[in-house]
Amino acid sequence: MLLFVMRHGHAEPFSKSDETRALTEEGRTEVAAVCNERASELAQVKTIWASPFVRTRQTAKIVAEAFGLAVEFQELLTSETPLSALLEALGQADESLFPLMLVSHQPLVGSLVNGLCGSGDEHPMGTASLACLRADVWARDCAELEWLQHRP
Repeated sequence: MLLFVMRHGHAEPFSKSDETRALTEEGRTEVAAVCNERASELAQVKTIWASPFVRTRQTAKIVAEAFGLAVEFQELLTSETPLSALLEALGQADESLFPLMLVSHQPLVGSLVNGLCGSGDEHPMGTASLACLRADVWARDCAELEWLQHRP
């Protein structure tokens, strides 16, 4: 199974709350560029799960519109979620949802990619970074990193 993990694009530094920080124009451009760069791979995605925060909703919307998909918002994808809770949810997800794309925040996206691959902090997840992982089961040290695309 394939799992795509994307960190939101560059966001404004301040807002009323962390949840309401929006993408900047630079952030929108970054996300669109990564989607364009990996269009053939992203065309495989069946389901998009995104954090409900504004910047991740906006990032997921760019991807969803480019590939004609809907977005499901998941509280589980906020940055404070323990990795174990996300791994449990992925393990229980029906295989028909895959290839699945997650759009979330640091430190969760970095912990997920590196935890699944057993790679410490070898794979950095900057804004708009997109990782593709392959595994039969979603558990620590059980996935292979197919590729990691950073913003151009």
